[in-house]
Amino acid sequence: MSRILLLIDHRQNRHLLAEWLTQHYQVMVPEADDALQDAFDLAIVDGPPLDRLWSQVQQRKQADEPLFLPVLLLTSRQGVDLVTRHLWRAIDEVVLRPIEKVELQARVEILLRARRLSVALQQRQTDLETFSYAMTHELRAPFRVIAGFVEELQTSARLGDQEQHCLHRILAATSQAQGLIAALLTFGRLGHDAVRPQSVSLHHVIESCLRQVQTARRMWKDQVTVQGDHAVLQADPRLLKLALINLLTNALTFVAPGVPPHVTVKAGVTGGVCRIEVTDNGIGIRPEDQSRLFSPFVRLHGVEEYPGIGLGLATVRKVVELMGGQVGVTSLPGAGSTFWIELRSVEGDNESTADR
Repeated sequence: MSRILLLIDHRQNRHLLAEWLTQHYQVMVPEADDALQDAFDLAIVDGPPLDRLWSQVQQRKQADEPLFLPVLLLTSRQGVDLVTRHLWRAIDEVVLRPIEKVELQARVEILLRARRLSVALQQRQTDLETFSYAMTHELRAPFRVIAGFVEELQTSARLGDQEQHCLHRILAATSQAQGLIAALLTFGRLGHDAVRPQSVSLHHVIESCLRQVQTARRMWKDQVTVQGDHAVLQADPRLLKLALINLLTNALTFVAPGVPPHVTVKAGVTGGVCRIEVTDNGIGIRPEDQSRLFSPFVRLHGVEEYPGIGLGLATVRKVVELMGGQVGVTSLPGAGSTFWIELRSVEGDNESTADR
């Protein structure tokens, strides 16, 4: 049974509402204002409690996210004017006095249906994540066993070249599967940890990314040119680094055979927004393929041409959106690509750029 919390100062209205709602719902009539900490599915308030408790109501709604916790306000037309400053922060529905029971019941039921749908969706999401984690976790063990036995067999002197080649193929496929499982786990965990926005030096983040990519790919530092990286962003440094490493890795990977990769990272601030662009001299992307690039497991080329599992750009989009930003691409086949990220800047406009 749905639980309704009544935060009504008017004694007679509170009594009448409780008596009527008890026929269909579990009604909670608190004696003190700390009842917002209790479990409930809908709160019905009037003007004085809203004016007194709007901050606590807002905090409780945020604490329940991503679940929807509805709040309904009962007030007169004149009362709406008095509490307007709080409406957008805490209220999901308003019913004006004099109250019609049919209208109130309809509004209550709509809000409770939305609440039940939110709870059901959250449960399905939790079940799906639990299933995915269990599956990927359990798949790790047999692949480790396969890899171990293959490595043991490779040391046998009795195997010929053909047998060794087959074992090498098995080991490569096993390694690829293990990489896929690890990437799935990483991608699935994105958003589980709280996003911690803070003032971040773009220069320091890019330097850290270049060191990591350089170590992983044994690339030369002069393959990447950085311009105007002196902005200070409002971002989660861990997520921003993850996004930029994926963009840099892609930019250095998707080049034509025999063409040395060259990447330019450029940043500038306009109107309080920092735009980071990663431009490459790669193979480019057809316009009809660009809209689906940021979806999971989208690959435009076979693994025999370019390595990867199709989660890099999906990861970029997910972490940028978690930080409240946007991501996109401009590209033409054979003419390279420019992937861009936009995030809020801490500083004012800084149109100048500086090569280094």
